[in-house]
Amino acid sequence: MAEDSARATEGNRRRRRRRRRRRPIKEGESGKSTAKAASPRSRARAGTKSGESSPNVRLPETGHLPHRRPPFHPSKHEVANASARRRRLTRTEVEELAAYLERLPDQMVEQLYKGMGGQPSRISGKDRMIQLAVRAIAQGSRLGSLIRGLHQRDRQALAILVQAGGVAHHNEFHQELTISLGGNEREWVKVMTSLGDKGLIASSERRGDDFFYIIPEPLIGHLVEHLMEDLALPSFDHEDVRVANAVAFSPPLEFSVVTLATYIDQHPPRLTQRQEIFKVHKDEMDNFFSQIWQPDSDLFSFHIEFLMVHGMVELRGDRLQPNPAVLEEWLQLENQDQRDLVFSALEKRFPDAEWVLWVIHDMGGEWVPERPLQALYRRWRRGAEWRKRLHSDDWKLTRQAQRESFTFAPLVTTGLVELGQWGQEKFYRLSSRGKRLIAPPEEEGFSQFYLTPSFEIMAPAGMAPMLFFRIGEIAELQSCDRANKYKITEISIERAMERGWRRDEILEFLRENSQIGLPDNVEQTLRGWMGHHGDVEFHDVMLLTVHRSQIRKIESHRKLKPLLLHRFVPGMYAVDRSRMAELNAALSEADFAPVPKVREYPGDPGATDARKRLMSTVNEAREDREELLSMAHSADTQPEKLTPLGNTRTRGRRRKREELPPRVDAEQVRDLCERAIALGQDLKMLYVTRGDQRRLLKVTPERLAVTPKGKQVLVARDHKRDERLSYQLVQIERLAPIARR
Repeated sequence: MAEDSARATEGNRRRRRRRRRRRPIKEGESGKSTAKAASPRSRARAGTKSGESSPNVRLPETGHLPHRRPPFHPSKHEVANASARRRRLTRTEVEELAAYLERLPDQMVEQLYKGMGGQPSRISGKDRMIQLAVRAIAQGSRLGSLIRGLHQRDRQALAILVQAGGVAHHNEFHQELTISLGGNEREWVKVMTSLGDKGLIASSERRGDDFFYIIPEPLIGHLVEHLMEDLALPSFDHEDVRVANAVAFSPPLEFSVVTLATYIDQHPPRLTQRQEIFKVHKDEMDNFFSQIWQPDSDLFSFHIEFLMVHGMVELRGDRLQPNPAVLEEWLQLENQDQRDLVFSALEKRFPDAEWVLWVIHDMGGEWVPERPLQALYRRWRRGAEWRKRLHSDDWKLTRQAQRESFTFAPLVTTGLVELGQWGQEKFYRLSSRGKRLIAPPEEEGFSQFYLTPSFEIMAPAGMAPMLFFRIGEIAELQSCDRANKYKITEISIERAMERGWRRDEILEFLRENSQIGLPDNVEQTLRGWMGHHGDVEFHDVMLLTVHRSQIRKIESHRKLKPLLLHRFVPGMYAVDRSRMAELNAALSEADFAPVPKVREYPGDPGATDARKRLMSTVNEAREDREELLSMAHSADTQPEKLTPLGNTRTRGRRRKREELPPRVDAEQVRDLCERAIALGQDLKMLYVTRGDQRRLLKVTPERLAVTPKGKQVLVARDHKRDERLSYQLVQIERLAPIARR
């Protein structure tokens, strides 16, 4: 007791010193907004106060979500600096931990406190025991001593349970331990019982002979800090490792995507009735891109599927043709959104692909052995299944045969991962393409191309993708290599003018982005090809626009001036729609060459719809990211449902629990909210607050809105608080409509 009192006094002194240095940010309640953003550690975002008005239409926020790092997997740097990484809890986190322990069964609190060296028999009252247990966990040293004092097999079993997400079906987890570490089921039952006696794991309620091992949610983050060596994968480095899929050139995905789109634009391939590219065209494409992929490569199929699924390339007649508006929309997205779309497409080929890439990336360029990586991936997949079954009505295994090994061939064939072989062993590491996808460099290295006096453009692969797209609009693509080769021709310039480029825009683009500027002979030739074409163009609203270099000429022309009905700004005039023939004749007489095509606003309806579909896909990719982030946390089991391990049957009268609504995904949340608003129903939902607390709420929905940061929210009136609040849709975990009171 004296030791605990001394520790408490010293802890109070330290907290007072920290508060003098900085005041902690207080967390808001559910439905309340805070002045500052939550820490990256927090998964949830609390609902915010809703005003009377909010923007109905706004482009979504881009590029501000954290990376989808694998759950509870430390990097090599974190393992090496484990002691420096450990930190003390904030005041808010201490309060949340105390509140969680308060809701745990008394026996589990006693086991945890006793496991960390406490003496429950000397403590009077559960409140005092919780206070001392929280203090021991917050300090870290006593929990660390508990972990270090475990037997090696106990510690390994606990680490495997952490890798599975903190939830595991008891029989199937025994099988996983047997596969990974050997032994038999009887030994592992004793190991898990021993961990339960120390308060580190608990049990769910029992349904027949089935129950789940569960790590209490507040403990799992602290266990990661003390189990880093057991959680980390081994690495391997040897000069004799042979790279099986070595390629000389592995450019960034965005480079090859844009280059392929440019090739399709200039050489549209034909498709058969089975929607396959004709062999002659496929052979031509494989030969052209031989530096990037091999014939019949999965990398090519990934590229073409990515372009077609997102509407950047579409079938028109019997040929593939690009949709420049959608491709430009994708290029103008922030880098994180571009990568989200790539990972979303990759997830369809290989689930949890980004987690695997992050694990390999965190090894610092060294090889990762195949077997430990397969074991980790197997635990991820089984952990997701266990969590899903825990929240379902049937806890029994629906299929008898479970996969024990997985192949990472989809990541190898797409060129994101290198496969190494040493004897009979296989190893993996990221390729240069995979490194750029996971952690793109801040500086690309190249920002300009090289324009020669012979009208050739050499564009190195490190340039911004938008530059490749622009070059492909005004020049012919001739080869794809470490530096793409383009050729400016009269036909390519004519095509660019038809697509909206103007004379001075082309000259200015080449002058600003060429390393040596615009050669004089190239400029003179281009001016001769373009003439005055494009100085004037018509708009659907019957506006006549003139390039700034020709404003004085058109305004001073004696025959043209009467046809300009109104001058909005210099170079923009209203004209009479009924006198178009007369206006065209006068412009030709004055040596102007109007653009024959009238520019329409908001543009081609097909292109507009395609851009909307692309943005919808971006939103889905963001929601997938947030959903995957939520999976990376421990089980969302309420502490009242946990029982001490070895006592899975609760004694005495079972408490009656309020029935929870069913679990829903992001799409179901939107559908249920819209239906409830239309039918005048109330909603019963389980909402995750800023501090990862789950609160069962009953609300009257009013409308769906979008915040200034692009987050979709439900504006509703809380029954208990009688207050209008907004709730982020991604934080609604369970939802069901109920009759309005």
